[in-house]
Amino acid sequence: MNISQTLALIIAVVAAAPLWAAQDGSATGKNLGNVVGGDFKKAHAVIEKRCTVCHSDKRIDAALSSGKDMATIQQEMERRGAKLNANEREVLGIYWKQNPLKH
Repeated sequence: MNISQTLALIIAVVAAAPLWAAQDGSATGKNLGNVVGGDFKKAHAVIEKRCTVCHSDKRIDAALSSGKDMATIQQEMERRGAKLNANEREVLGIYWKQNPLKH
């Protein structure tokens, strides 16, 4: 493997690390309200239960990574029929603000 291939591999791994961390639910945050245990596992559970019925979590990660307004997207998804209770809205609202994938 030459130096440019090695450098490209290192860059790819570093760029993908935040996505891998988010997939295992290990990201943490502060003032998480109903997010139990100081981590985002409850948010990931809500996303798995309510959001991935229609599309993949990769689509959500891509929107977060590109800096999209997730609260607005969530409102649009609810308008289209996604059902969230008050607790789930609170959990996701905090997650959208503190997610490590966000710019």
